[in-house]
Parts: sequence; C-alpha cells; structure tokens
Amino acid sequence: MLIVDDSSMRVISKAMGMYELFEDKVYLVELLKKKRSPYPKNAPIYFLSPTIESVNLLIADWTPNKSRKEPLYADSVYLYFTSAVPNDLFAKIKACKPLIRRLRAFSEINIDFIACENRVFHFDMKSATVFSNLFQTNAANHNPIEVDIVNKLVTVCASLNEYPHIRYRSSSKVASSIAHLFNNKFNHFVGSNKNWWYNGDQNHTERGRSTILILSRQDDCLSPLLHEFTYQAMVNDLLQPQDDKITVSVPTAEGQEKKDTLLNENDDLWAELRGKHIADVIKILSSRIREIVDSNSSVAIQGNQGRDKPLSMKQMANALRSLPEYKEVMSKLSQHMDIAHRCMDIFNKSDLLNLSDVEQTLATGFNDEGRGVKVSDIFDSVVNQLTVTKDSIDRFRLIAIFIISQGGLRQSDKDPLLAAARLSQAEMKALSSLEKLGYPLVQAARNNRMSMV
Repeated sequence: MLIVDDSSMRVISKAMGMYELFEDKVYLVELLKKKRSPYPKNAPIYFLSPTIESVNLLIADWTPNKSRKEPLYADSVYLYFTSAVPNDLFAKIKACKPLIRRLRAFSEINIDFIACENRVFHFDMKSATVFSNLFQTNAANHNPIEVDIVNKLVTVCASLNEYPHIRYRSSSKVASSIAHLFNNKFNHFVGSNKNWWYNGDQNHTERGRSTILILSRQDDCLSPLLHEFTYQAMVNDLLQPQDDKITVSVPTAEGQEKKDTLLNENDDLWAELRGKHIADVIKILSSRIREIVDSNSSVAIQGNQGRDKPLSMKQMANALRSLPEYKEVMSKLSQHMDIAHRCMDIFNKSDLLNLSDVEQTLATGFNDEGRGVKVSDIFDSVVNQLTVTKDSIDRFRLIAIFIISQGGLRQSDKDPLLAAARLSQAEMKALSSLEKLGYPLVQAARNNRMSMV
C-alpha cells in the first residue's frame, strides 16, 4: 500500500495512473491525513513531502496511544520524500524509535514538482502567495517562498541529471536572490551525493552542461494579460478547467451526454492540437469527422456544398448513430469539437477579436497595417473598448496592458481611462500592485510615442 500527503499525491497523479500503480503491485493508495483502517500484515510505502505536518502524522502512525496500542501496519516501513528533509525534521524521525527499528528504506527521491506535460513542469504554488512574498516584501534575507522555489528547482535538476550554468538578470532583485540561493543549494546537493552524475561530466560527454535562465514576472508582464487564441490558451483562459478536468457535451446514439474528461498527456488529440490556432483546430476536427463519415458510402452529412463548414453537434450525433463502429474515435473528436465551439461562443459574445486588436496594438506599438502609432492615435479606441467590454477582468487586463506598454498613464489620461474601466476596489488594488513590478500607474514624464515591447 502507498500512503501519501496532498502534495505528493498531486506529484504522483500527474505522472501515472492507478492502473500503472496496480501493475507495480500497489493496490491501495491512502491519504496520510485521513483516518485509516489498520492493515497489520501489509508493509507500507510512505511517499511524503518533507513538512512538519506530514512528519508529525507519520510519527503518529508508529506511536502507541490510548485508542490504538498497536501500529497500523506490518513491521517493514519504506519511507520516501519528494525532496531533501531538513535537519530538524530528520531529527524528529530519528527520535521515533518504533519507526526507526522498522525502517527498511529511507530516500529523498527529488521529484517535488508537477510534470504537467512532456517537457513542461510547474511547482504547484499559488500565484497570489508567490507574488505577495516575492514582490511585496522587502526582507533582507531570503524569504520562505524563495527557499521553497529553490528547493523544488533543485529536485528538477537532480531528476534530469543536470548541473546547469546559471544566467539571470543582475538588475532583478528576485532573479538575483533565487540564482544565488539555487547555486548554493545545488552545489551542496552535488557535494552530498557522490554517486549522482550529470550531463557533461567526464563520464557523460554525449552533451555538455545545460544552462538555466532565471527570470521573474518583471521581465514579461504582458504575456499573461494578452488574449491568445491557440487552443490550450483559450481553454485555460475562457473555460478554466480544474486540475485538467472539464465537463463536455458529446453526441451519442441516443442524443446528448454530459461527461468529464481530462485534458492531459493521455489524450493524444489534446497533445496534438493544443498549440494550434483555434480556427485550425475546428477545421482539423471537422475534417477528421468527415473523413470517417465519407469512408462509409451509406452516410452523408451535408453534401458537397457544406464540406467547408464546421459540423453541428446534431450532425455529429447523426454520424454516431449511423457509424457505431467508430463510436470511440468519434466520441473523442466530438469532445474536442464541443470544447472548441464553447471557446468560440465566448470569443464571439465577448467580442474578443476587436479587444485583441487593441491589445496587440498597445503591446507592439504598431497597428494591423504595420504602422507605428502614438498614444493619441489609439487613446479613443482604448476608451471605447473599455466602455463596451462587459467583463470586468477583460477591462482590467486592457488597462493593465496600457499601463505596462506605456510605462504608466499620462496624468491627463488617467481619469477618463479609469472611469471607462469601471474597476472594483479589489481590481484597483491589484492594478496598483504593478508598481511593485516596476510599472508606475502614472508616468513620471510625458512620453507620447508608443513604447516598443
């Protein structure tokens, strides 16, 4: 059996499914924090994050008390942690004699990150917490969030057998602090693990040492604000799936059905299409459904005149009824067609095409004809777009793009822009936080030319 905490459970669930665990003879996965039934004949495997909460719960499993005089599990314990265990927590574990005498394995396996895609990972940290600790505090020493980031980054490089050269922007306090802390931590890791090897050492010369480039949000504030119309960007921006899960409506032989689906590496179609423009995605999906239908001469959808038009859900349902042998592949295609159509519905209802044109002009300093523009040329367009945009988050994004691209608002523009934006008190507070990233709300000096990004 495998016992995990919330953090390690998320690491595992992104890397493998229950079927793969079953294949490795792990038949039961339980959360450490929940009350568990005793299995006195089963040897437990603990996979935990090195936190005080998890270590205390681990020790409690092996400490007799009034309600439980016997241990929960068999006398062999296998203990693994997602990253290095701090000395104080290691001392607590060592002091638990009932646990120590049963311990058969203890290892720090260095995988304290979420492998969300092939070649993509993240640290599973709440962005609001990271921002407030990195940019809104002025601690003289490394703050806890920097230490947490660096510890996780060490596990990434250790897992990949990379001992990277470090590059960072010296003018960035955040990047400089993290770069120096990472350098110290990773050098300590290398010195403490004599059997660990890295690409580029004398025994592994197939390729040289890698380079890690450490940037902070100060280096690019515009990207997360701009509307972007590739499939994955639109799904995450407009539909906001939770933990990769999204509810879709798919046609069946009986009609329509709601079902949950996961958008991850196990979905080959998602992996193929996520980086493509939404218009291309709809075209590809429609084309593949038509290919299946056209391969069966007894089924027709629209005739030749409608071959370039996207298929409706009703037409796909008709195809499913007519071609039951293609149920699985048609179901997957129609799932993504539903998701893409929902994105386009929001796109059209929110008039994101016109909004994105204004955003791109602000961000690049050029209009759609390639000509440079001045603030005075586009000011009225921005005010008009703010006025007609219904979604307050979209209004917030647009005025934030204006502030960042121009290095702040001109004093004469501030009142009409903020009046048109109609921001709430919380949104105004968030807008003022841009100053923590080096972008003042109001320009210190007049600058009438559009800033280049």
